[in-house]
Amino acid sequence: MVIDIAIVSLAISGALATYRVLRGPTWGDRVTAFDYLTVNLAVMVVVVALRTGFTPLLDAALIISILGFLSTVALARYLLRGRVMR
Repeated sequence: MVIDIAIVSLAISGALATYRVLRGPTWGDRVTAFDYLTVNLAVMVVVVALRTGFTPLLDAALIISILGFLSTVALARYLLRGRVMR
C-alpha cells in the first residue's frame, strides 16, 4: 500500500519535473530540474525493486544516479564555459 502511494507520487513529481525541463524559463532551472528528474528516476527504480523483489534493479539505479550526476556537471560546465572538456 505505501509502496504504491510512493510510486504514484514519484510518477507525478517526475511528470512535473519533465514539464520544468521542457518549459523552464532559464537554463539554470532546466539543469536543476534535469538533476531532480534523474534522482527521481533512480528512486523510482529502487521503489520498483522493493515492490517486485528484483534486486538487480538496484544496480540500474546506481548507474542512473552516476550518469545523472555526470550529465549535470557536464551541462553546468558547458553553460559556464561554453565547453565541457579543455
